[in-house]
Amino acid sequence: MAISMEGSQPYRKMATTCRTRPVSSKRIVWPKLDPLMLPDRKYRVTLLRRDLIQSAARLWRLGYPELYGSPHEFLLDSECYEQWVALWEQWEKDAPTKVYCMSVLEEVGTGEVLSASVLTKFERNLQVEFSFVATLPGFRQSRLTDELRRFVRKVAAGSGAEYFTTFCETWHDITQTWCLKGGWKIAGIFPGNFVRWNGDNEEYRGCTVHFYRFAKEALDYVTRPEEWHLAPAAKKVWKTLAEVNGGL
Repeated sequence: MAISMEGSQPYRKMATTCRTRPVSSKRIVWPKLDPLMLPDRKYRVTLLRRDLIQSAARLWRLGYPELYGSPHEFLLDSECYEQWVALWEQWEKDAPTKVYCMSVLEEVGTGEVLSASVLTKFERNLQVEFSFVATLPGFRQSRLTDELRRFVRKVAAGSGAEYFTTFCETWHDITQTWCLKGGWKIAGIFPGNFVRWNGDNEEYRGCTVHFYRFAKEALDYVTRPEEWHLAPAAKKVWKTLAEVNGGL
């Protein structure tokens, strides 16, 4: 049943400083990229296959155990993957419907997943979030993961999204630096944003640095500061962010 907006009015009429467009259906579809064999032919980057699920879940347990007890705990549990993550073998079905897309760095000879990255889609917002990346402890800071990151960027770019977001743990300045060097803009720091495991039977609320970037013509449809209504403290925050980011 279609929603009738008859008699409804926005709280405040906006978009006087940007373009508007008709409301329409929106789709985010994960593109099916072919596996990428690295030059030494020992490793390849690929979208998640069914036979890699067990190894992928193990990777997340070893490489990002902080997710235990959080909303993203499913990444640690191989039994949850079929429900949530798009799989290579059923891509035509999963690409438009599954919320998560996982790309992995696979050791060809063993089928072991050495590193992985997860994208999350928010379809009605034409948004893709670069949610997580994890690498086995023994392979961290190796050049092998560079190809994985490039592969993931191609997946996101081909998804149909116009707005990209990501967040980095405050204990991991390496990924923060990647974002800043990659042209992402800082949205803010969210104290206590996610529950995080601290080993044994302990947890805490971790803090995250959030970033954003636009694609296609998305920026044309973004309202500008001159029509915003900000409280004085929020104005100070925006002034600082604008100075750091160079504007929107």
